[in-house]
Amino acid sequence: MYSLNKQFEELKKKIIDKESEICVVGLGQVGLPTALSFVNSGYNVTGVDTNEDLINKINNGISPFQEENLQEFIKESQKNERFHVSTKIDQVIENSNVIIVCVATPITKDIKPDMTSLKSVCDSLSKCDLNEKLILIESSLPPGTFEGLVIPFVQKPNQMCWGCYVPERLIPGHAFSEIKTTSRIIGELDTESGTLAKELYKTIVQAEIILTTFRVAEISKLVENTYRDVNIALANEIGIICEVYGIDFNELSRVCNSHPRVNLHQPGPGVGGPCLPKDPYLLLNPFNSEQIKSDIILNARKFNDKMPDHVFSLIKRALLEKNKKIENSVISVLGTAYKANVSDTRSSPAEKIIKQLLDLGCNVKVNDPNTEASFGGLYEKDILNTVKKSDLVVILTDHDEYKELDLNILSDRMNENPILVDTKRVFDKKEADTAGFLYVSVGYHNLKEEIN
Repeated sequence: MYSLNKQFEELKKKIIDKESEICVVGLGQVGLPTALSFVNSGYNVTGVDTNEDLINKINNGISPFQEENLQEFIKESQKNERFHVSTKIDQVIENSNVIIVCVATPITKDIKPDMTSLKSVCDSLSKCDLNEKLILIESSLPPGTFEGLVIPFVQKPNQMCWGCYVPERLIPGHAFSEIKTTSRIIGELDTESGTLAKELYKTIVQAEIILTTFRVAEISKLVENTYRDVNIALANEIGIICEVYGIDFNELSRVCNSHPRVNLHQPGPGVGGPCLPKDPYLLLNPFNSEQIKSDIILNARKFNDKMPDHVFSLIKRALLEKNKKIENSVISVLGTAYKANVSDTRSSPAEKIIKQLLDLGCNVKVNDPNTEASFGGLYEKDILNTVKKSDLVVILTDHDEYKELDLNILSDRMNENPILVDTKRVFDKKEADTAGFLYVSVGYHNLKEEIN
């Protein structure tokens, strides 16, 4: 039964009436869409970030990263004056009823959770009067972090404060629609906290809102991404097995996935982005405890990390197949973002592949319609200029712009005996054959040369 204490009822009413002041800490690819979703719902929101360049861009109506409808929503929020941004976290927390934390929780070079940003936010929380406030954490956390790091600031003596762990579940590039249509998990500290959080999130979420314990919610986000990472690793390994047997993974997948309990993922050049390369490690590194051992999860993670090496090997073998010298060959790389139709290059497989090609003495030209990141290659804005006089084109990201390309035009622009290494299966092999390409992909090739 819900408590009827006055402070709880007053905050609940403010949330329902959209009179509560919301603070969103961290305005990255989760925080900014989250903040603007609440603005669009009718709340007054202040976003906080330590990145002054990002703050200046938002104040000038400029989208700081690629995201569908983001530019439009930023400009609209400036007109209705319900959204403000700041670098002064302590001041904003003091003036807010609801604090939503969306800061990054990356991993270090030695594959340990980096809680620097979250600890900084918690330090600010410790200095503020949190009485009658709702604290919500959306950042991905190593299990035990909410209890060990956040709760002590919420459950201070003589303080009426509420808290929940609410893991984000959005896909960068489609954040606003994902926030609306994806079911939301609320890990409640107590019943009152869960009630307040549910009243808040149901104003922006049209899907089911699932209440559970904060411990289950904390682990659920990590398990979801670990599940995907492990299944991608399986697809990648089966893809390489298909290459050994000389069959096409796409045909194998078509047949296998006709079974109602089988859903093979698509192999590719590796796994990137802010979540999948990181969350399995967060899952296995509980807060202030020894790492948990897991052969399946760690081997899957390592296998996906090695996929850029496999693509590099396919490129070298394809060049030798067409009697092209590897050194000084011209390689056109299409796509440096980690996934289709976004600008994010974090942990992108393209980085390792491009650097390996450059180390081998290749001339590397790079194109991506959403980012100018080239990882040392020569960036070309125009796709056709990128492939001009090249020996081999390698597609590492399946952007929509690449799906619209005419392979006959591409092959005409390239050197003799053109090669297409299509790691994302953007094009059909028969179409590539007709255009005169040697077609190679992860999960399909007919190359003779083996590279040791």
